[in-house]
Amino acid sequence: MHNVVHSFLRVFLLGATRVLLIAFLLGGCAVVAGQIVALAAGDPDLMTLFGTDVTEVVCVIAGAAGACSFLLLYVRERGPADGTAGGDGGATDEGKSVWD
Repeated sequence: MHNVVHSFLRVFLLGATRVLLIAFLLGGCAVVAGQIVALAAGDPDLMTLFGTDVTEVVCVIAGAAGACSFLLLYVRERGPADGTAGGDGGATDEGKSVWD
């Protein structure tokens, strides 16, 4: 049961980190592009929108990506027999999660 939960958490966190990083990068591009358009159009309301509201959403996404990435460090991949990813018979802590 522990291995099933561990595997599920690892897959979930890995996928969530990837999706959130892509969303963060696209959101950052949207903020920059929106501010360029607002600057070219001379629209202060549009500049404020992309400088505050859209940026706040992108920052929340970035924080969630960072949290998932941090948690992923604690759910490392395990090897088939000894619980390590290394295969050195467990001589080092490399590959173990902090839960092991």
